[in-house]
Amino acid sequence: MRGLSYQRMVAAMTGNDSSYDGRFYVGVLSTRIYCLPSCRARLPMLKNVRFFATREEAIAAGLRGCKRCKSAQFPDVLPTWLGAVLRYMKEHRDERLDEGRLEEMTHVDISTIRRYFKTQLKTTPLAFHRRVRLGYARELIESGTSYLAAAYECGYESSSGFRDAFAREFGRPPGRYHVRRQNCVL
Repeated sequence: MRGLSYQRMVAAMTGNDSSYDGRFYVGVLSTRIYCLPSCRARLPMLKNVRFFATREEAIAAGLRGCKRCKSAQFPDVLPTWLGAVLRYMKEHRDERLDEGRLEEMTHVDISTIRRYFKTQLKTTPLAFHRRVRLGYARELIESGTSYLAAAYECGYESSSGFRDAFAREFGRPPGRYHVRRQNCVL
């Protein structure tokens, strides 16, 4: 399977290593299901496992896709609620994120949303939304808006909190960023 040893595939399967998803598929002969290496279902006995290089090989062997890891749809395995969450964050980039509103809107428990963000995006929903807000503030500053106006437009209630968050995200405070951008244009 593209240079992967049997031991490496077993290690990827037992370690739920998502970096191997799509490089091979795990067929469980006893259940007639094929999974991604990162599938969180209970580990099968190795005597019931067969590795496949492609999804088509697994299907030809009479296996169906796993409903848990959605191996039949890989790589398009995004949760159905994610688009609504990202759209909401972009549309509400001028206010602080209310996680309760996300839960209410998607009918998905907030711990599930947090877990997805943490494992797939390596951040929390609040930190992700903060980046969206700060990116919008940077756009405003680049278009000539003062950094104080940009701060209030993005829902920050204090200029010092905005300044600190902006500096952490972009490496310099918004006032310097604004001056530097103006100097580049002139």
